Amino acid sequence: MGHEEHHHEDKLRLAFFASPLHQHQPSAPAHEVDPSADLGRPEKPHHHASVDSDPEASNPQFENMDECLHDSPAFHRHAEATTHELFYDLFFVANLTTFTSLLEINDRHSLTAYIGFFSLLWLTWYQVSLYDVRFSADSVFERLAKAIHFGCMVGFAVIGPQWKPGQEIGDYKIYKAFGFMLMVSRLTLFFQYGTTLYFTKKYKKTVLPLSLVMAWTLLAAILYGGLTPTFPKTIVDATGIEVPHKSNVYIAWYIIAISETILTVTVSCVWRIISFKGTHMVQRMSLLTLIILGEGIIVICKSISKIVKNEYLWTLSVVGQIVAAVWCIYFLYMLYFDRLQEDHFGSIKQQIWSFLHFPLHVTLVLVLQGISLLIIWRQAVEALNGLYSSWEPALAWLEFGGTVDPKTYFGGYMSHVDSAYNGVKNYTAGMAFADYLNSTVYNQVYDYIPKGVDASKEIKTVASAWKDIQLGLDNYINNDTNQTAYTQLATGINAMTSASYKTLFDTFSVTVAKSKSKKTGEKEVPDLYKTQLQYYDIFDMILSYTFIAGGLALVITATLGFLSLPQHQRRAGNIVRLAITAAAGLGLSLVSLIRYSDTAMYKYLGSSWMIPTICLTLFFCVVVDHIQKPKKKVH
Repeated sequence: MGHEEHHHEDKLRLAFFASPLHQHQPSAPAHEVDPSADLGRPEKPHHHASVDSDPEASNPQFENMDECLHDSPAFHRHAEATTHELFYDLFFVANLTTFTSLLEINDRHSLTAYIGFFSLLWLTWYQVSLYDVRFSADSVFERLAKAIHFGCMVGFAVIGPQWKPGQEIGDYKIYKAFGFMLMVSRLTLFFQYGTTLYFTKKYKKTVLPLSLVMAWTLLAAILYGGLTPTFPKTIVDATGIEVPHKSNVYIAWYIIAISETILTVTVSCVWRIISFKGTHMVQRMSLLTLIILGEGIIVICKSISKIVKNEYLWTLSVVGQIVAAVWCIYFLYMLYFDRLQEDHFGSIKQQIWSFLHFPLHVTLVLVLQGISLLIIWRQAVEALNGLYSSWEPALAWLEFGGTVDPKTYFGGYMSHVDSAYNGVKNYTAGMAFADYLNSTVYNQVYDYIPKGVDASKEIKTVASAWKDIQLGLDNYINNDTNQTAYTQLATGINAMTSASYKTLFDTFSVTVAKSKSKKTGEKEVPDLYKTQLQYYDIFDMILSYTFIAGGLALVITATLGFLSLPQHQRRAGNIVRLAITAAAGLGLSLVSLIRYSDTAMYKYLGSSWMIPTICLTLFFCVVVDHIQKPKKKVH
C-alpha cells in the first residue's frame, strides 16, 4: 500500500523542465547488489539467456556507456499518441469542421482559399507534431507550450469566417493578428527545441541538427512577424466608408510554412539521430487520416440533412448517390489502412511518407467535400426536372397555341378564362397563365423553404413577375404585334423562373459568387438561361476538382504504399497492384477533361453517374489490392 502511494505521489510531482532522454534507474552500489537484480532482471535458473534475446535485460549502466561511446542519445519514445497530442488533434478537427461549414466553394477564389487555409492549418499541426513525437516530455514548461499551441489553434477559428485571400478587403486587422499568431506558434516551437538542445548538448551529433531546426523555426517566426506590417492600411473615402483593396502578402505565408517544413524534414533525413525512428509518427499520421475521413462523413451527413429539411421525396437516384458516397469513404479507408505498415521501414522513407500526407489530406478533404456537393446537385436536378415538367404544358401552349385538356392541372386554370373565377368577374388568359406558373413555383419551391433561408427578395420578384406576365400576355393576345407587351411577358416569365431557380439552390446553401463586373446601381435583367449557366459553372468546377482530387488521392495512396512496403514484400505482384491503383487514379483525374466539351459535360452533369464513377473506381482498386494469385495444385 505504501509503495502504491509513493508511486502515485511521484506521478503527480511535475518538474518545470523534463529531459526528452530515456531515464534509466541508477545501478546499485557494488556492495549492495540485489541478488535478484542481475543485469536488471531476476536470474532465471538453469537458463543461459543471451543479452540480444532480451533488449530490456541489458545493464542500464552499460547502456549509458554505450550512448557515450557512440555519442547517440536514447530519446524517450511513446508507443502511442499521448493525451496532450490527442487533445491538440481536437482543435484541428474543430477548426476544419467549422471552416468547412463556413466557406462555400462556388468559384476558383473560394477553392484556393479553402486549400490555403487547410494548408496553413495542416502545416502548423505537422510542425508541432514533428516535435511532439520525437522530443516531448511531460513538464510544466511543455504544458505551458501546449497551452500556447492550443491558443494558436483558436486563432485559426478567429480568422476562418473572414478568410478571403486574394479578394478586395477594407480592413486587414484580422490578417495582421493572424500573422502574429503564426509568429507566436513558431517562437514557442523554437523554445521547445531549445530545451531539447539543452538536455542533449553533451551529445555532439545532436547539436548541429537541432541548431539548424531552431534556426529555421526562428527565421520563420521573424518572417511571419515581419510580414504583418506589409498588409495594407485601412483607407476610408470622403463619406467614411472603408475602401476595399487587394493584397497578396498572404502568399508568403504558404511559402514560409512549406519551406520550414521541408527544411525540418530534410534535417532529420540527413542527421538520422533526430529522425522518426522508434517514434509513433505512423500512428499520428494514420490518426489524422482517420480524422479527415471522419470530416468527410460529417459533410455528407450535412448534405443529407439539407435534403431532409427541404422535405423532398427520396428517389432511387438520390438514395443511390448517398450509398455510393458512403462506400467511397469506406473504400478510401481500406485503400489507406490495408497498406499501413506499423513497423519502421527506413528513416528517410518514413519521413517522406509522413510529409506526403499533406497532399493526401488536401485531396481527401476536396474529394469528400465535392462528393457531398454532388449529392445536393443530384437532388437539385430531380427538383428542377419536376419544375420544368410542370412549366412545360404552359410554355408549350404559349408557343404553339391550340386547345388545352381541362382535366390537366394547367387546363383547370385555362378552363375558367372569360368567366368569373377567384373573385374576378372576367378571368383573363393572362391571369390564368400567371396563376398557373405562380402555383407551380410555390408548390415545389416556396412552400418548402427551410428555416434560416431568406427568400423575401425572390418572393417579391415572383409577385412582381406575376403582374408582368398577366398584363403582358393579355395585351399580346389583344394585339400580337405589340412588342412592348411581348417583352413584358418574356421578362415576367424570366424573372419568375430564374428567381425560383435561385431560391431552390439557396435552400441547399449553394449560391453564386458575387460578380465584380456588375456596375454599382446597375439593375440586373432576370435571365433564366444566364442563371442556369451560373449554377452549371459552379458544379462544373466541383465536378472537375472532385475527380482530380479523387484521382490524385489514389496516386498518392499508391505512392505511400510503395514507400512503406517492406523489402521482403517488394514482389512483382505487390508492385503491379500499386501501379494499377496509380493508373486508375490517373484515369479518374482525366474524367475532368469532359468540361472541354459542353455537350458531354452537361449530359454528364444531368446524369446519376458522377459519384458512382468514383465509387466503382475505388472498388476496383480495393479488389485489385486483395486479389490473390491462384496457388498451384500439388500433385
